[in-house]
This record gives sequence, structure tokens and C-alpha cells, in this order.
Amino acid sequence: MKKDVLFLTGIEDFSTIIEKDAYYVDKTSYLKELFMSSSEVMNALFIRPRRFGKTLNLNMIKAFCELNYQKPGDKSYQKKLFVDNGRNLAVAGDDYKELREKVMGEFPVISISFRGVEGNTFQSAVSGLLGIIAELYERFLFLRESVKQSEERINQFSEIYSFCTTKYKKLSDPDNLNEAIVICGSFLATLAEMLYREYGRKILVIIDEYDVPLQKAVIAEEPYYSKILEIIRKISVTTFKQNPDPWLYKGVVSGCLRVAHQSVFTDANNFTTFGMNDEPYTGFFGFTEEETHKLLADCGLSEKENEVKEWYDGYRFGDKHIFCPWSLISYCYAATQKDIYAPQPFWVNTSGNDLITMFTDNSMEAHNAENIDKLQKLLDGESIEISLKEFTTYPDLRNRVSFDVFMTMMLHTGYVTFAEGSEFTGKVTVRIPNQEVLKCFNEKREYLYGEDNPYWYNQALKLVDLLMVNNTDEAQMLISTMLKEFLSIRNSGDELYYHGFMVGVLGIASAAKGISFQEEIESGDGFPDIVLKNDATDTVAVIEFKKGKNERLERIQSAEDAAKQILEKRYAEPYLAEKYKNVYAIGIGFGGKDCYIQSLGNLAKAAI
Repeated sequence: MKKDVLFLTGIEDFSTIIEKDAYYVDKTSYLKELFMSSSEVMNALFIRPRRFGKTLNLNMIKAFCELNYQKPGDKSYQKKLFVDNGRNLAVAGDDYKELREKVMGEFPVISISFRGVEGNTFQSAVSGLLGIIAELYERFLFLRESVKQSEERINQFSEIYSFCTTKYKKLSDPDNLNEAIVICGSFLATLAEMLYREYGRKILVIIDEYDVPLQKAVIAEEPYYSKILEIIRKISVTTFKQNPDPWLYKGVVSGCLRVAHQSVFTDANNFTTFGMNDEPYTGFFGFTEEETHKLLADCGLSEKENEVKEWYDGYRFGDKHIFCPWSLISYCYAATQKDIYAPQPFWVNTSGNDLITMFTDNSMEAHNAENIDKLQKLLDGESIEISLKEFTTYPDLRNRVSFDVFMTMMLHTGYVTFAEGSEFTGKVTVRIPNQEVLKCFNEKREYLYGEDNPYWYNQALKLVDLLMVNNTDEAQMLISTMLKEFLSIRNSGDELYYHGFMVGVLGIASAAKGISFQEEIESGDGFPDIVLKNDATDTVAVIEFKKGKNERLERIQSAEDAAKQILEKRYAEPYLAEKYKNVYAIGIGFGGKDCYIQSLGNLAKAAI
């Protein structure tokens, strides 16, 4: 295993990676497609899951195109980064000479990211935007000294910069907030016009993570989606309008979710959206199989390729199989530090908005048995069919949304991917891509059975109470309801599935109530499945499970057999000997997503 490969995990600055001679998977070949091909577009919107290299790729584009503001025409910096570095990047080849002459180092670039625009209130989100504007304007403070700029423009620039640096914490004042909103909608066009006047060259505009403010606005304690949407729309209108200003060269925008153009890019019909399956950019984000093969070989990890594929591959972008770059680089970095290293979940631990947790927390048909069964199929490695939904607004996951809307979001954000042979529009089939994401699903499934889930926890507490007073009719109804609502049990499950289900339900709830919970302890002539014991009420419930077919008579027979086994193997004898006043013998027959309970009543009274 090689130890001399340098990985800068978490670094999304192209120049830093190149200058420090860190590992870089070459994506520069796509520059010709973006800037000088027959399929070149005016404005490109790239939709990919998080942590698939969007920010690094956009930063690479910026580094390649950006003008030397102090010495226009000097391309020595780009030559060092892209050509004369010994890496043999694609863009250094002879086929890219014309691209280097016409595009490299030729354009002023305005590059911003909305990643940090969030908060529980609209004011905090606007404050975040002001911080981004202040940082951007600080890079161009030299424009205030220019003789090419009008006094009015310089004053406008200075006022925007001063406001952003001094008033960003004072937005509780309505006047300040209104002024901040105006600035957020106009800052980009103001700066672009000044750069165009200064250099006589068109402007490249790059916006990373355009949809983060919309997402954060939906899940905030005080949702403010419509307000932040108006600001993003205003930026779009003043930057990417249908009849663009003479200063706009090209726009490059990235995000996770394909929100319909009528919502965000209202007057920007010259936008072309490139989703995960849209050529020619299917390999632009993430690592292809060939790139992954080379990466592992360069790290001396070729023998781990099958294991890596199982954990981090599985995404289908067009006709390509794509590996998650964040996870793969994180794995290679960790593996080169140790002689033995097992794959770990890296991608799922970076989420600021875990959709699976949101699914279990809200009311979006989470208790629909058919939909829960579909989720269970995903967990079992199967594919399910959904209808893709185009969003006109960012879906509010805190309220009821359809299963198809939820799964479309899961597809956009990388939790599921297209199955082999699936179409890419209309009705499609999806699956969990790999072990890393499956582990995330399983961890969230465990949440369902814990006390952190109030609905589940309260149901479990109620069930313990019902069993301890031998209220088998209501207990039967409650168990059947829980089986239909939650993920663990499927019709194909064997007795161990139901055993695990009941242990999960009763274990935590019994502890909370101070009731002794014992699983398969020796008692009488065998090992009853579960024994609940409460000395305070002088009560014991001896419970045995059996699985039958998914038919009512089969469940009844299984319950009777389970109850009979309690008697035949004398499971209750120790508790009768200890003179407990209430010793209930309860047999439960399972089948599919239903159960039947047969109680033999209070054996302590029968023994008198």
C-alpha cells in the first residue's frame, strides 16, 4: 500500500489542491464542452447530489477562466495550474490550445456560494447573504480607485459594501431589513456592470448551491420560503434574464434539487438544466469506474476494489456507474494511514438535512402500509417503482407530501438511484445505491424503535400496559397496527423477525415503566420468548410467539399452539411457586402484518 499519496479531504479549492501536489481526478476535459463545443449553452444548471464534486468543479472553472485583474492578458497563473504542473491534465493537450487562447484567463468572474445561507428566521438568512456579498465585494475594492468608473457607481459600490459589513446584525430594524433585501437582489448586477466597464470583457457568473436557501427556509422553525424565493428570483432576473445584459458571458449554476424554472429562473429561458442523466456531462461529477480503478491503483489499494465498489459505487448517471467522490477520497485517505482499514460511511455523515430522519419525523404518509412496504423492499436490496415529480416549489417535508414526491427528492439527493434498465422520466425504478447509504437507512430504521421517536415510544408504553392487565383484545389491535405502520416486518419474515419486533417494542418501554423484561430465560422446562414481571402489582406476563401463514385461521392456530406450549413446558411454574397473584399466559400468532392473541387467563387463580 502506498503511503505517499496526499489527499486534501474537505478542500474544494482547485488551486490549493494543485499547488500542494495533492491527488486530483482530472475533470478539465469538460471545459471544452462547456465553452467551445457545438452543444455549448448560454447558462448551465448542474443538478447533482451533495458531495459529488460540484463545488470543486465550479472552482476549477473559475480558476481556468478568471482574468488577472492587475495584469490583464497575463495567463502565467493558469499556465502553472493547468499546463506546466507535470500532471498531464486534459486541458494541457494540443487539442485544447484554442480553448486556452480564447477562454483561459480571459474573463472577470463573479463566483458565490449560497451554502451558508440558512437560519431559523428570514432575518438570519438575509444576514448570511450579506456576509457573502461583503466577502465578494472585498475582493474588488480596487474598483473604487478606478478612473473608468463613474462617481455614482463607486458610491453605490461603497454603500453596498459598508451596509453589508456594518448592518448585517441589525436586521430587526424593518428599514435595515428592507434595504438589505434590495441589496441582495441587485448586488451581482451592480458589480458585473462595473467589471464590464473596467475591462471591456463579458462576465462569467458562477453560483454554487443555489437551492440551499430554499431548502433551509422550508425546514426552519419559522418557515420563510416565499420571502427567500423572491430574493433568489430577483438575483436570477437581474443576472440571467431572457434578453441578457451585454455584460453577461455565461452562467454556471449548481444545486441538488431540480426546482422548476417557473419557480426560480422565472425570466431565464436561456437556461439548460443538466441532471444526472443528461449528456454530455454524466461523468463530470463523481468518479467513473475508470477513474476509481486508477485512484485505487495509485494508492496501492487495487485489492480493495470489490469492497470499495460494494460500499461507494452504485449510482447510475446515464450509461455510467459513478462512485461518490467524497466517500472514496475519504476512504483512500484513511486507508493509506493504516495497514488495515474497513469501509466506513462518510457521505451520510455530512448531511445537514437528513431526509430519512425527516421522513420518520413528519406526517407524509409514514403510516401508509403500502409505502412502508416499498421502503422495506429498498432495505432488502430490491427496486421499487415511483413516478418522478417535477417541483414547482421546494417540497415542504414537514407537511404531508406524496410518497412519489418524497422518493423523487431522495433520488435528487443521492439516497436512491436509478435501477438498471430503468427509464429516466415518468415511471422509473429506483434502488439504494450501495452499502454506505443502506447503513444510513438502517440507522434511521433503528430510530423508529427508540424512545427518541415519540409516536413509537408512546405506542410501546401503551402495549406494555395492555399486556400487564391481560387486555388481549386491545393489545392485538395495537400490535397489528404497529406491524402495518413500521418497517421491520414483511410478509416473508420468519419467526425471528417478529421476535425482534416484539423485543424492540417491549424492551425499552418496560425499562421506562420499571417492569422487569426477560428474553428467553430458562423457566420450567424451556425458554419462553418474553417474560414481563412487575413486583409492585404482583403481576407476571409469560409470552410465547409462533408464526403462521398470512391467513386468519393460521394465525389463530399459531396463537393457540403458543399458549399451549406455555402450559406444556411449564414456563409459568417458577412464578406460581413464588405466589404471584397474577400470572398471565399469552400466546401470540403472527402472519404477515397481523397477529392473533390467545390468552389462558390468570394461571395463579386457576391454581387455587
